[in-house]
Amino acid sequence: MLLKQERRLTSLLKNKTFQIIFLLYSSALIFLGRQLNVGLPNFDDAYYAQKAKEMLASGNLWVVTFNGVPDLANPPFPFWMTSLAYKIFGVSGYAAILPTALLGVATVYLTYTLCLHLFKSHWTAFFSAFVLIFPGMFVDSSRRGMADIILAFGVTGALYFFVKGWDNRRYYLLFGLMSALAILTKSVLGGFPLAIAVVTLALAGRWKEMFSAYFLSSVVLALLLGFSWHLMNWFTFGDSFLQTHFGLLIFNRGFGDEFSFSDFFGYCRDFLKNYWPWLPIALAGLFQFGKRAFLEKDIRYQLLFTWVVFTFLVMSSSRNQTLRYLFMIFPALAIVTAKTVGDWVSEAVKEKSLPWMVGVIMTTVLFVNVTPLQVKVTLSPNSVDVRQLAAVINLNTPPDQKLGNYRLSIHNPRNALLFYSDRFMDEPIVDSLKLLGRIENQPGSTWLTSVPEFQKLQQDYPGQFYLIQATRKYAYFTSVKNRESIRYDFSEMKVPMIR
Repeated sequence: MLLKQERRLTSLLKNKTFQIIFLLYSSALIFLGRQLNVGLPNFDDAYYAQKAKEMLASGNLWVVTFNGVPDLANPPFPFWMTSLAYKIFGVSGYAAILPTALLGVATVYLTYTLCLHLFKSHWTAFFSAFVLIFPGMFVDSSRRGMADIILAFGVTGALYFFVKGWDNRRYYLLFGLMSALAILTKSVLGGFPLAIAVVTLALAGRWKEMFSAYFLSSVVLALLLGFSWHLMNWFTFGDSFLQTHFGLLIFNRGFGDEFSFSDFFGYCRDFLKNYWPWLPIALAGLFQFGKRAFLEKDIRYQLLFTWVVFTFLVMSSSRNQTLRYLFMIFPALAIVTAKTVGDWVSEAVKEKSLPWMVGVIMTTVLFVNVTPLQVKVTLSPNSVDVRQLAAVINLNTPPDQKLGNYRLSIHNPRNALLFYSDRFMDEPIVDSLKLLGRIENQPGSTWLTSVPEFQKLQQDYPGQFYLIQATRKYAYFTSVKNRESIRYDFSEMKVPMIR
């Protein structure tokens, strides 16, 4: 009886339908669990969330703004998705991360499906999804409102349809569409699927395929749709768009400063710190994949080897290296790792390992959703002090008046403050005498500073300032002459303004 039950369990765990449903459901619970009151970090989540909030308010899908000023840094696809989430669920921190989480789930599914399509092994496909989820870098970013997971989805989806196009060229059109979404997510970084596909076809000697009508149409589709935002903003803002987006943000940040040889190994150092326990297996796998790609001319291995190595080398030539920029190669690394392990171990070991993988995923689901334990940024409350002050700041700072900034960073907590309170924080003042002068000229102004700095102001200038409200971190204050104008009546305001 026990043996029959074990066989039924093994049969269930190896079933494709079960594996897909389990991965979709579990990854959704991991990425979305405990998000209702976590809040958004000031960098970069609140920054992107605010852009989507302004897009929803303006109805303009093509001009991205921040604090009402055109922002030429980021293409609009992530903001389209977030604006749609706001439209359906209301503006909140939860809605801000919802598109990232859902597309993170979709990337897990695409990794599983692509691996299964390439290597016809349910165990290898399931293990590739497991490797993608663990360790927690991919999970951590899937629980945040940034564009890197959305880019990983676009790149993985594009290359999945590229593979499908080998058997049916009509899928190349979907490859082009997904490549366009990748470009609309991260500008020139979204062009990697096109480059990877061309290099792969060249290595495979499939020149006729490369110049087929469907593949060329997919490239044209990707470029026209993908760079449609760039064209619209160029027509609107002229050369200032080109200078800002391509010159300042892409070239200068990536290559503008002096590049030293040691900078080339920045991503190597990041992987040495963070990609455990898979790093040795992934490196061994890439070596084997490279051999089979060049010696056996197997296009499956050529694709995955090019996806990882080509992207890694190109990105390593940039000075602005952040590991999340390389999440677009994580699905390929997961497949390489899973296939390598699958070739090493026996079928008996594979069957015994499946319940353990399922157990680890289920334990993670429970950890995220049931326990109060905090691990990494996405399980810890963010912008708590800003959210506590948001309503009183909104009530006492007119919409056309900037919130004063005394000795705080120019950027922090400006982004979170704007998202949660709809009020923009001014440039910082660091001289107390200048502060007194500004308050003398604008007696109705209100200010934000740190609690220690406010305590020092009270000691140096007793009786000059009135504390409106303080948290553990920040003090919101005004001139004592403005005390009678301060309001605490929230009866006509929804509190909290934004969760």
